[in-house]
Amino acid sequence: MAQTRRNRSRGRSPRPYRQPRSRALPALVAASAGLIALLSVFLPWYRTNLGEPATVGHASGWEATGIGKAVVALAVIWVIAALFAASDDFGTIRLDVRTIEGLGYLVALCAVLAGVLVAYRIARPPGPAPDFLSRDFGLVVAGLACIAGVVAGAAMAARR
Repeated sequence: MAQTRRNRSRGRSPRPYRQPRSRALPALVAASAGLIALLSVFLPWYRTNLGEPATVGHASGWEATGIGKAVVALAVIWVIAALFAASDDFGTIRLDVRTIEGLGYLVALCAVLAGVLVAYRIARPPGPAPDFLSRDFGLVVAGLACIAGVVAGAAMAARR
């Protein structure tokens, strides 16, 4: 107890300073959104819309188009960048402030590109007869994850 008072009187705290965990929140949100975007590619993106005698089939983003594979690649880069930024906040890896800012821009860029690809697939379903396809919930999940990734990446880049 006397040691603690003496350290405080000199202006030193008894424990080393640690950054608050709330600084890691944008990076953790970005990593979570990236994982959701990655997993949403394997959810149903389209279903057939042919009527009663025909069977209803579902197609995931991975099966339906190459854009789903591009979204997976972007989401992997996005998650890795967010995890590097989060590891700095938890003290595992020490990164410069400019590096964390760059990682935030990288996360936002990957999320924007993935969002543009998903929006394109929402607007224009694949195949020669897109009128026979209905959009399924996987596209909506992917789009919302991309929006969350853009916001979290911008928050990562804005903090100093």
